[in-house]
Amino acid sequence: MLAFLRRHSIRWQLIFTGIVILLMLIVIVIWSYYRILDITYERNSVYTQEIITTINQNILSNADTINRIMPNIAYNDTVQQYLRNEDPLARYELYLKLEKLLVNLRSMKQGILEIVLIGMNGNTYNCINCEKDIPLEEIPARTTAYYLGIHPLPAGVPLHLRSAFSEDYVIYVGVPVYDTATGAGTKIGYAIMVLDVNALVPHMDYMSQRITGKFYVTDRKGIIYAGNSPTEIGQPLPETLKIYEQETIPSTFKLNGENSVVHTLEVPEIGSRIISVFPVKELFRGLEDVQALIIGVFALLIAVLILCYIFISRNILLPLRSFLSYIYGIRAKGLESRSNRIAVRGYAEFDVMANKFNSLLDEIDDLVEELIESRTHIFELEILKQQAELRFLKSQINPHFLYNTLETMKGIALARGVREIRDMSDALSRIFRYSIKGEEHVRLQEEIDIIQAYVHVQQIRFEGRFNVQYEFAESTLNNKIIKMILQPLVENAIYHGIEPSMVTCRLVVGSRMGDNGQMIMWVEDDGVGMEAALLNSIRQSLRNQETGGELLPVSPSKHIGIMNVHRRLRIAYGDGYGISSIDSLPNEGTKVTLCIPVKEKI
Repeated sequence: MLAFLRRHSIRWQLIFTGIVILLMLIVIVIWSYYRILDITYERNSVYTQEIITTINQNILSNADTINRIMPNIAYNDTVQQYLRNEDPLARYELYLKLEKLLVNLRSMKQGILEIVLIGMNGNTYNCINCEKDIPLEEIPARTTAYYLGIHPLPAGVPLHLRSAFSEDYVIYVGVPVYDTATGAGTKIGYAIMVLDVNALVPHMDYMSQRITGKFYVTDRKGIIYAGNSPTEIGQPLPETLKIYEQETIPSTFKLNGENSVVHTLEVPEIGSRIISVFPVKELFRGLEDVQALIIGVFALLIAVLILCYIFISRNILLPLRSFLSYIYGIRAKGLESRSNRIAVRGYAEFDVMANKFNSLLDEIDDLVEELIESRTHIFELEILKQQAELRFLKSQINPHFLYNTLETMKGIALARGVREIRDMSDALSRIFRYSIKGEEHVRLQEEIDIIQAYVHVQQIRFEGRFNVQYEFAESTLNNKIIKMILQPLVENAIYHGIEPSMVTCRLVVGSRMGDNGQMIMWVEDDGVGMEAALLNSIRQSLRNQETGGELLPVSPSKHIGIMNVHRRLRIAYGDGYGISSIDSLPNEGTKVTLCIPVKEKI
């Protein structure tokens, strides 16, 4: 190619070079334009998935609270007696107790409009001929909480039960109630929770002002009960979208004659599905102007090149040689010679070229300095980030108001002789005081005291549901540990191992000295255990924390305590420490083992 160019004049070389440059620019711009389209589509998909994930996390968080309340209603002694008893006088006395109980339960979660009880013998609570409005036959047997979806508000319902988001619709959550007194497992009725739509799904109508697409949350029957278009609440999902209900990857289809992109995510915990729809035209809005601008720039560039060719085709060699000499000098001496600036004599275009080149060198100098400063700043930010993460992980809520309230409750309970409330208030006060005061490192004995207080509260709550056994070696009691390390694991064992179990369980917490100056601690229960798939996911997530990989989706609302404990221990003590093992078998229980170095004793 060079030999070919040398056989022709500079004029033709300039023409040839200009044509090649134009072709390259055309190819680059076309490629860039379509790359922009791809990036726009990809980023929108990622952004949409993030929104869907956020909505899903909110739904799961709200559903988790409701799932904990429903079994407490179904297995409550007062509820059981009320549904079994056929004596009107006794049922009236139970009604008064039941009213207090259900008022307290409704206050545990914002958005609970009412709790309804329907007995197989005709006994009801908060229900006047409501059986025909609630599809009890859809509730499966032996379930903890079944989401029946959105339903019209029954006629004659008081105004205070109407949803703040959609006045004409509510969500029913049902659970069958089985007789626990006889042990035969006879169904004696149903407990139904009437929810505001926003009790499960956060407000989404504000998104309509910021996002051109639509978001839907549908129930098991494909009825919309949440979205950024309030007018569609209670309506069936459009027929054009129903074929995409089972899709888990983005799909493109025609909606009202326009190409649109649909994303879906199933929420099996409540039998729902999150669906987003974005018109492709809206995704690429404004790119038509970019296309017109590119064409205009190219037309202007061609005209400029022709004019430049006319003016610089002659008398160009000397300034060009001077310029090339400077370039060769930089190539020979490297960037160390960039402190010198080029100076050429010739037409104004060459002066501009020289000035621009000098400006480019100035920008390179500035960029080098900024790069050094940026790397230094990034390094400092990484340190600050680690410090902030450590502070975040070990930070606790500062519940002064709640602490003072518990002290007041303790005094009232002591004055009125209510021992259980006094003991619970005292235990909770000790836990809060421990979490917000004192140093980060404490004696193991202090952590044990807080665990005993926490377990005492849970034993009052779950009376007779589990026993606890402490196996702490005497030689470990004065060892220093990070506070609030064992408590999250004990809480996990109670809520996810013991609470779902239908038999009396055993909780074991202990410690011993290991090899090489290490201390071993463990929390063990013989509750419901975990399936192998979930156990493997948790183990993989712990390994990913050690290697810096991504965490697997292992139901963060249930297992974030394990991840945080492991991360806090690794930050505090370094690699090689933290949760050393998790062993679990379905219906046999779970054991979590920790390993930390022994700090100086107190």
